[in-house]
Amino acid sequence: MRRRQRQRWGTAAAAAAFAAGTALGTPAAAGAAQDHGAAAAGTTVYVATDGKEGASGTQDDPFATVEDARDALAGTTSADAPGTVYLRGGTYPRAETVELKGAANSYVTYAAYPGEKVEFTGAADLAADKFTPVDSLADSTDAKWSSLVRIPESVRAKVYAYDLGAEGIPAGDIYKNGFNWEAQPFAPELVTDDATQTVAQYPNGTDQLDATDVGVQEAFKGARDYFSDKTPDGSSLPYDEMLKLPGPVYSVVSDAVRERYTDWAPPTDTGSESSTDQPDRDIDNTKYETDGWLSGYFGNNYGNDRVRIYSVNPEGTDDDGQAADWNIRTKFPTMYAATDKWTKFVAQNILGELDSEGEYYIDRYDGHDVLYYYPPGGSIDGKHITLTAFDQPFFTLDGVTGVTLKGLTLNGSTGSGVRMLDAESCTLDSDEIMNVSLDAVTIGVSNQVPTALPEFTTSRGGHDNKVVNSKLHDLGGGGVFTAGGDRKSLDPGNNTVEHNEIYNFSKLATYTPAGYMDGVGNTFAYNDVHDAPHMAIQIMGNDMRIVHNRFENILTNTSDQGVIYAGRDFTYLNNEIAYNYFGHLNHADDQAVYMDDGASGLVVHHNYFEDAEHGLFFNSGHSNVASDNVFNDVTDTGHDKLYHSEGQKLPVSNSIVVIERFDDMLKPGDGTHFTNTQANIDKWYAAYAAQYPNIEDWYVPVDSAGEVCAAVGTTDCTQSYVWEDPDSLYVPSHNVLTRTVRINTGDFAYTDGAAGQTVKTFSPDFNSYDVSGDAPSDFAFDTATGTFGADSALKTTDGFGEDWLKDWNDNFDLTGVGPQD
Repeated sequence: MRRRQRQRWGTAAAAAAFAAGTALGTPAAAGAAQDHGAAAAGTTVYVATDGKEGASGTQDDPFATVEDARDALAGTTSADAPGTVYLRGGTYPRAETVELKGAANSYVTYAAYPGEKVEFTGAADLAADKFTPVDSLADSTDAKWSSLVRIPESVRAKVYAYDLGAEGIPAGDIYKNGFNWEAQPFAPELVTDDATQTVAQYPNGTDQLDATDVGVQEAFKGARDYFSDKTPDGSSLPYDEMLKLPGPVYSVVSDAVRERYTDWAPPTDTGSESSTDQPDRDIDNTKYETDGWLSGYFGNNYGNDRVRIYSVNPEGTDDDGQAADWNIRTKFPTMYAATDKWTKFVAQNILGELDSEGEYYIDRYDGHDVLYYYPPGGSIDGKHITLTAFDQPFFTLDGVTGVTLKGLTLNGSTGSGVRMLDAESCTLDSDEIMNVSLDAVTIGVSNQVPTALPEFTTSRGGHDNKVVNSKLHDLGGGGVFTAGGDRKSLDPGNNTVEHNEIYNFSKLATYTPAGYMDGVGNTFAYNDVHDAPHMAIQIMGNDMRIVHNRFENILTNTSDQGVIYAGRDFTYLNNEIAYNYFGHLNHADDQAVYMDDGASGLVVHHNYFEDAEHGLFFNSGHSNVASDNVFNDVTDTGHDKLYHSEGQKLPVSNSIVVIERFDDMLKPGDGTHFTNTQANIDKWYAAYAAQYPNIEDWYVPVDSAGEVCAAVGTTDCTQSYVWEDPDSLYVPSHNVLTRTVRINTGDFAYTDGAAGQTVKTFSPDFNSYDVSGDAPSDFAFDTATGTFGADSALKTTDGFGEDWLKDWNDNFDLTGVGPQD
């Protein structure tokens, strides 16, 4: 099969074709509107969809592009004389990123003209008169239409074709994406009347294939086995080499799959192909699918992945030609070795499965670049149909200060929405970002190392940037990637995500939350976060504030996850989770707050948890505090897991990661190779002395030679030193659960099978001042507002009292959540 390189839609011809196919709004007559230039400090210029090349930028003679306005103001603005670019109402097609860079482009606000809607779009309008019923193409001899014979005959009369290539609209491509894989732009998405349509798949709807449909015959190692923390010599297999690892092989189990899978890829040629040798080859596209994928969960239940269907083999022979039920061979490895237990995926991008309303398929094979679409109702009449055709951010703010994007709609990109790098005091205010395949906003970057590895870092997050009063929705990735601050020195980033509505995110990738909290000292507050298949917040840093948010209907398609997740680091300290509402999370094996694998120092207080399975998960960390929380209709308040529960086995789980990350912050050295400078370490001790008074005594258990303990001995690495001393990182000491109000909620569920040891063993006062009732009325608790009545029984309850009630009612206020006028 001949596959093309990733397209960049930057040619003038393509941009012109896109603009010609996109409906443009017309601004109100310039003379009829107030001239806002006189009211604004500094210089004000205007842009309109009907602006002319060579315009002066006045309200009567607006610029044609944002770039013209940017260049006109370049070098003329300052903190004392800021500039304003008013965009008149209408739709602005984009084929390139608007780049704002350096001091010359600083102190400018780019705003929608008051009362007018401004939309930047990377989505091409697909004109109704360009759609052709496929039935009318059945007799065509043009190879462009040769794939259409794979469309199920039962629906062919309702399917339309659109020649993207002839209209200059990029067809995009499908790349290897998934948990811990480098994020690539996703394939263009078809959107009809603001609803994202579905790439042709089997099975339809929300159904998925599992082990009753297909079975793992050969798993091969996952790419995760080749990361530095898993290999004997501590080296990682180069990324390009990882992509060459073999993908899993499946047998077909169910009759439903057996009846259809033989067209999902060409047959296996066992004479020239094997699981480790899968050359590109020509495909008879009139018989077989040319680019089918399996997309979902393979080796765990929390990180999604995808592999290409390379070939099928109904005879079921292995690489040696022996009968082995090897029916479906895939290309690309899974991140974790595939297992029947976690099989949960769909067969995707298969034209032969285009059998349900709302499904579409783009035939990219051999340059065909044709869209096939089965529209709702079987007709395209009266529908507004677009295809995202832009794979870059709409705006980049690189090294600028005081730039604001206000009141703008950014719609349709297979990349991200806005990227900030080394930005200072920049703001996104009252914007709407929708239908982008990666994150809506990125503040800073990561070093592209998977988050599972100890060397994961972020940089270029700048300081004092804000995303406020905005709507971020229908996102393939996450909401706001918020980095900023220096963990080595604890200097804060002070970036803020506040008063936003973030929903329907993580559609294409897991571990893409509404708020990534990376670095130091960033805030996620007063946001309304709802409707997503995976986590809402991931913490990878210190001194974060996650306060006064609503989290509802999260974790709808995963397990072993948390709405707020932090893990695998003893030094992610002083992260405050307070005054939040967690609701409608009653999904198996999930929890609201997940303190995973050594996560330490979280402060979880004054939250309201409702309709969930687990509230809190304490997993092997220490110095975590959960106090003053209310649980209503929750299966259990929380549960625990200890390193001890694995038979006191050394090394502990993910030992390389948790130890090297600890050393990176608190082991004296020159600041390289997982050490920190003594000056920075002293800052840590000073910053956290009151909250963690024993922090200077925390230690990784090592033997007399300084090597990490690998076994318990009688003189070195003794039982008391490794498994009992509260300053050992392997001991879950100083954990607190106190002043808990349980309404129709189970008690804390302590670990089973841990030789009698639980989190309470090492923190005897754990779960103190716990009160329980059968109904909200038992405590005069108003579930609508999350507040208590003046006559609440807690007024006279030991550990609570009148001051406690007043403090709760004064501070637990979610009325300001979401965008504000």
